[in-house]
Amino acid sequence: MKTDTLDKITRANLVLGAAITAVAGLLWGAHGMQAAGVGAALACLNFVAITRLGRRAVRKVEAASSGGGSGQGLALAAGLLLKMTALFAMVWVAVRILKLQVLPFALGMSVFVFSILLVGMGSRPSGNEAEA
Repeated sequence: MKTDTLDKITRANLVLGAAITAVAGLLWGAHGMQAAGVGAALACLNFVAITRLGRRAVRKVEAASSGGGSGQGLALAAGLLLKMTALFAMVWVAVRILKLQVLPFALGMSVFVFSILLVGMGSRPSGNEAEA
């Protein structure tokens, strides 16, 4: 995935996160707005973490292809495992300890999916993608 596409998804995450937080405030009041905001913030942080891990893995693979080396896949898998474990823990804390409303929180977390869908629908395939 190209860097400009990832940047578009990041911007869409932030814009949709703000919009969903505002809508949740209208529908569920202050507590719903807080839950949606926390969910959207976690979704944005999740995407940033995935992007950084992916870029680091690509750089390592490119460096290894020119100079040798191994273990890139293992490092990426370990990073993703740690990221997902941290995300699960933060979701659990948000819902069970902070007692955030689940529906607006889940709506905020879905910002990640909506932004990828919107950016994907709005982009035109390049020559290589159109042939595949």
